[in-house]
Amino acid sequence: MSRTEAAETPLPRNEKANARRSQVIQAARTLFAEAGFHNTGMAQISKASGVLVGQIYRDFANKEAIVAAMVEQDLDEFLYDGVLCNACSTGDHAAVRVWIADFVACEEVDDARIFAEITAEAARNERIAAIFHMIDQRLRQQLILALRIIAAADVDEDRLVTVANLILTVSWGVMQRRVLWPGQVDRAVFAPLLACIDAQVDALCGDPVEQAACA
Repeated sequence: MSRTEAAETPLPRNEKANARRSQVIQAARTLFAEAGFHNTGMAQISKASGVLVGQIYRDFANKEAIVAAMVEQDLDEFLYDGVLCNACSTGDHAAVRVWIADFVACEEVDDARIFAEITAEAARNERIAAIFHMIDQRLRQQLILALRIIAAADVDEDRLVTVANLILTVSWGVMQRRVLWPGQVDRAVFAPLLACIDAQVDALCGDPVEQAACA
C-alpha cells in the first residue's frame, strides 16, 4: 500500500473515535488557555476542532468532562514517564530520589495558563474541584509507591502518607508560584525545601547503614 493510499484509508472505528476526542481536547486546551473556561462554549470548541457539536456531546457530557479527559491524559503521561517506571521496576533508590526532587521543583510546567484557569474554576465549580481531588489522590498514590521502594520494610503506611502529603504540599505551592510568576523562581530556593524532604525520606530508611544505602 502506498503512502497516499494509506492516508486515504479510513481509520478503524475505535481509532477514529480516539482521534476525534483528541481533536476536541486539543482545541479545548487552546481555547481555555486563550479565552478562559467560562468564555469558551461548545460551539467554539466545535469550530476549532472541526467536530460537530452533537458529536462532541456524544463523547463528552459537558465542558467539565473535557477537562477531566485532558487532565487524565496529562497525568498518565507524567506518572508513567520512563524515569519513574524504570525506578519502580528496578528498585533504583537514587532514581526515585531524583524523580521526587524534579517533582518538587516543577521546572517544566506545561500549559501553565490552563493550570491557572482550572485552579480558579475549581474554587467555584464542584465538578472541577472533584477533578482536582482526583489529581491529588493519584499523585499521592504514586508518591507512596515510590517511597515504599526507598523505605525500610517496617515503615507503616501512615508515615508514607505523611511524607507523601509533605511532598505534595510543597510541590503544589511551587507550581502555583511558577504559574503566577513564570521565570522568577530560582532553583536555589528549593535547597532548604529539598533538604527538609530528604531528611524525611532518610528517616523512612531506618538506621544509618540503611540510610547510606538509600542515598
